[in-house]
Amino acid sequence: MKRVYALTVLAVSLLEASQALAASVTVTASVPISRQVMPAMADLQATLAEILTTETQIGTAIVQASDKQAAVITEAGRAQREADIFGRQTERLERAREQYTVADSICSESASGVAATVGKVSRAQAAVLAGGSGVSSAVVQKTIASEPVSSRQGGYRSAAIHAGYCTASEAAQYGGTDLCPQVSSLPGGDIEMRSLVDGAGAVGKGPDLTFNQDQIDAAMAYMKNSARHDAGRAPGKGDIQSATGREYQGLMTQYKAIQSAATQPQLDMIAASQPNPATQEALQEALQSPSAAEYFASTGSQQAQSTGVMSEREFEAFEVGRRYANTAYETDLQAMSGENLTRELIRVQSLGNWLQLGIKNDQRQANIIAGQQLALAAYNKYVPELQELGSKMSAGVTAHAQ
Repeated sequence: MKRVYALTVLAVSLLEASQALAASVTVTASVPISRQVMPAMADLQATLAEILTTETQIGTAIVQASDKQAAVITEAGRAQREADIFGRQTERLERAREQYTVADSICSESASGVAATVGKVSRAQAAVLAGGSGVSSAVVQKTIASEPVSSRQGGYRSAAIHAGYCTASEAAQYGGTDLCPQVSSLPGGDIEMRSLVDGAGAVGKGPDLTFNQDQIDAAMAYMKNSARHDAGRAPGKGDIQSATGREYQGLMTQYKAIQSAATQPQLDMIAASQPNPATQEALQEALQSPSAAEYFASTGSQQAQSTGVMSEREFEAFEVGRRYANTAYETDLQAMSGENLTRELIRVQSLGNWLQLGIKNDQRQANIIAGQQLALAAYNKYVPELQELGSKMSAGVTAHAQ
């Protein structure tokens, strides 16, 4: 116990002695700090400065990139708005074009407006031809315009007419005579139906839908030979005063009525093949369309191309053909859209309706002729029997029914 106490006293004494010896010390230099710590700190500071510079540059680049991206987005939005505006403007302009723009082919489309006038002129010409007017050949004109003659005299007239339409085979048989002076430029023009359909001319020629004057004369001669036969002469003043003359004139009147129906279809055909002045203005307007002009140049008759006037038949064929058999029109059709295309389709349908109306009228005429043929058949059947019974009644012969 005493020993522990002595050690404690000794420790305390030493502690007090060390405190008595302590004094303040100032450090003016340190080799480790100067040579090791400070250079390391300088390197660290430089590295930190470089890092700060790099981060600053990265930040600046990010900001610039963001600005560019924002500018791109803004520009894209503006471009989209402009595209939308342009699209709407284009749509409105296209709609306005379809509704209000006059098509380049409007002139050729307006040709249909004269169809009714052309038809009226053609029908009037048929009545003129029936009387022999409009025929330049003196022989043909005289034969058609004169009153009926006897069958024998009518044969002489037909032979005289045919002298102007002598064929090669006939020239080989009796050429050089007054009935066949030479081969005609319109061989068979008065005896061949092609004079009505395609126009008289040399064998093998193409069809003509508009006839020249010589072709009209030939067609009229064919009409005379095929449908207007001379069944008997016209009675004179002295003949017609008698009872027989009156009966004769009555039968002749009935025959003329039937004959008129027989010749009317041919007269209509010839009139529809004559140059029709009502088509001139319509043709001029139609040819302003390149596709119509191209079709006319390749298909128009010689008469129509030289005079600028076509017949009713060629006018109708032109209106139909330039839309159906014309590749240039197909190009025009493909370029149409909207209301212009709709209007063109309506015009085509209307054209079809007009042509169908013509077919209906022709059918009516055919029905009239068929009715007259039935009447003639009934006449041939019943008139002999009625005349026989009439004679018996006049003689007082009767038979009692059982």
